[in-house]
Amino acid sequence: MPTVTFLGPMMYRRRMDMSGEWIRGEAVEVKQSWVDKYRHILTPDTFRVEGDTGVTVDEGNDGIPDAGWTKKDISAWLKAKGAEFGGYATKAKLLGLVEETLNPPAPEPEPAVVEEPVAEEAVEETITGDEE
Repeated sequence: MPTVTFLGPMMYRRRMDMSGEWIRGEAVEVKQSWVDKYRHILTPDTFRVEGDTGVTVDEGNDGIPDAGWTKKDISAWLKAKGAEFGGYATKAKLLGLVEETLNPPAPEPEPAVVEEPVAEEAVEETITGDEE
């Protein structure tokens, strides 16, 4: 579960979701859905959010998974492309599969079939005398 820590500048701050206060430096465990709902006010200069796995940032805005994507979103993209992968896969392994999916290895050329020339049998023509 994510944890949110109030960084200041004041010692206390009123909570936006319920009655009570944030205390500077005190880590509070919250649900991912809570972080998603209040993300717009969790600015890095005021709050530190650790363990947040809910946002995919597409670095190139190209729809291709990169380091900014979450594992869940990379897995969904790979499944949509028909790629197969086992149970537990690290983010790095999933990104490697993305690379393989986008750039599949070139197929091995089939060995060339060498046909040996057929030896022609010498045909003997018999001369009957009419060919003159």
